[in-house]
Amino acid sequence: MKAVSYKRILAYIIDIFLVTIVASLLTMFIPVSKEYQEKANELNEVLEDYTEGEITEDEYLEKVNDISYVVNKESVATSIVTVVITIVYFVVVAYYMNGQTIGKKLMHLQVVSTREKKLNMNQLLIRSLLADSILMNIISIVTIILLNKTVYLKTYDITTTIFGAVFVAIFAMILFREDGRGLHDILAKTKVISINNNLVLDEVVDATIVEKEETKEIKENKEEDKKKVKKVVKKSKK
Repeated sequence: MKAVSYKRILAYIIDIFLVTIVASLLTMFIPVSKEYQEKANELNEVLEDYTEGEITEDEYLEKVNDISYVVNKESVATSIVTVVITIVYFVVVAYYMNGQTIGKKLMHLQVVSTREKKLNMNQLLIRSLLADSILMNIISIVTIILLNKTVYLKTYDITTTIFGAVFVAIFAMILFREDGRGLHDILAKTKVISINNNLVLDEVVDATIVEKEETKEIKENKEEDKKKVKKVVKKSKK
C-alpha cells in the first residue's frame, strides 16, 4: 500500500469519527417520536429472534424492511442534520483550511486542484457527493419523503448497490492508480498530495504533463510532415 493511500485511509477514519460525534451531539436534541422508539425496540427483538433461529432469513428481511422504513421516515430530521454537517465539514471547512480537514491535517495531506486555478468549493462539493455519501443520503431523504414504502425500499436497494460499487471503485483507484486519484478526484479535477513531499510530487506531475505535451507535439509534427510529402508527390505527378 502506498504511503499516501495509507494516510488517506487514516485521515478519512478520523474525519468520519469527528462528523459522527458532532452529528450525534446535535441530533440528540431532536425529539424522538413514540413510534420511532417502538420500532427501534422491535428491530432489536427481530434481530434477537433471528439470531436464536426462531424466524427464517426471509421473515427476518421482510420484518427488517418494514421496521427500517418507519425508523428512517421518523428520523428524516436527523438525517438532514447529518447531511448538513457532512457538507459543512468536508466542503466549507476544507475550503477555508486550504483543502484540509482535521484528519488530513493530522496526516499531512492536502486536496489541491489539478487545474491552474486555486481549489474552489465546487470541486470539494463534487468530491464529497461521492466519497462522503452525501448524494446517496440526499437521494434517500428525498425518496422517503416523496415515495411510498414499496417504491422507497426498491429505490433504496438500487441506490445502495450503485453507491456501494462506486465506493469500492474509489477505494481501489486510490490504492492501485499511480497518481492515487479516485473517481471523485477525477470528476472534481483534484488530487491529494502529501504536504511534506508536495514539491517532489508536483515536479513529477509537471514532468508528466510536459512529456504528454511533447508527445502530442511530435505527433502533430509528423502529421504535418506527411501532409507536406503528399503535396510534393501530387505536384511531381502533375
